[in-house]
Amino acid sequence: MIDLFFPVDPPPRDELQLIDLIRYMALPPEGDKFVVQAMNTDYNTFACDPFDVPSYYYEHVRRFIWRHRLFIGVEKQADKLSLAVGLPTRLQRYISYLDAMIEGLFVEARRSQGNDWRSSLFDLYLSVDYFVGRHEHNRGNVWREHNPDKIMTTVDVTTLDWRTFYDSADVNDPVWSGLSYQFDVANVAESEWQVLADAAAKYFGLTNPEVKFTSVVVFNWIVMASEPSSIALDEEH
Repeated sequence: MIDLFFPVDPPPRDELQLIDLIRYMALPPEGDKFVVQAMNTDYNTFACDPFDVPSYYYEHVRRFIWRHRLFIGVEKQADKLSLAVGLPTRLQRYISYLDAMIEGLFVEARRSQGNDWRSSLFDLYLSVDYFVGRHEHNRGNVWREHNPDKIMTTVDVTTLDWRTFYDSADVNDPVWSGLSYQFDVANVAESEWQVLADAAAKYFGLTNPEVKFTSVVVFNWIVMASEPSSIALDEEH
């Protein structure tokens, strides 16, 4: 299954920087297609010529781009935010993984003729998102154990109830789903990134609000180690 592509380790910092360098924008559909623009943010120019994608992918792509940029935004601002333990490396792995998934779709778009093709890689990603919810190896393994008769690679994603799937996400948490920001991180205020960081931690099951990773915590541990008789820190469990 596609979770086998999920990286075991975080990518190098230079890979994360290259991923952040290119920003995709999905323009509203016109007929049976929508246009994707790829911008090089260092030079504020197109990284490549705009290309067409079949309109039936539009809702998936704009929500995908929102989630990818959300993860990138939180990870980039890690030194300014209070992040749950384990969140930074989880974000880094997801950023790399999601980049590979969307590139699979966009490479197909650049080489395909017409607007009636499908990307098997991206469709498989969508199936995992629909049935499993998350993409780490262990999540896929648990799902397979509980669904031995369902083969993910044979699922026809066009038969799934995506309207209900996305409507439910928007109703349950419009901030996390991106609806509150029109699926564009440019609409996120500086003061709201902490809310999104906490939402990301909740999504990954890192929900202990008492265990956060901040520069203050690191400093306190350093002080405690150097002056054990004069400093006492509360232990949170």
